[in-house]
Amino acid sequence: MPHVTILGSIDLRQIIIRRPEMFLRDREGLKRVSEYYTNTDCSKLLLEALVIEPEKKQQFFFQVNKKANGAVVRLDPISDAEKTTGVKRLLGQVAFAIKSLFPGSRYGKTNIADFIPDHERPSRARGKKLRAAA
Repeated sequence: MPHVTILGSIDLRQIIIRRPEMFLRDREGLKRVSEYYTNTDCSKLLLEALVIEPEKKQQFFFQVNKKANGAVVRLDPISDAEKTTGVKRLLGQVAFAIKSLFPGSRYGKTNIADFIPDHERPSRARGKKLRAAA
């Protein structure tokens, strides 16, 4: 299941109040978030999404779940959206928009790093491993 963890002090109420840009239009189609729904204690946010790609139109929800050290953005499992490139790109845009609202926040675990606009992957040093001689 595609997901992005955002670490830091995340207030879901601010997402609703500030309504960051969650819209993409490119030659592959249109992707947008239109409505925001929350539960009574504001620990879960549902974002109504629309992705129109060639020969495919999908309407579904993203979930933003508040955690002790941040939030997790993922596809709502009930809406059963096909995990197309467009869906992953919009999920990356949603994560980017939420992270942009909260200075000092950073990305945690994700399985869609290539679809997040400002995600930097840690570089891995490639070289020979040194062995300790006894």
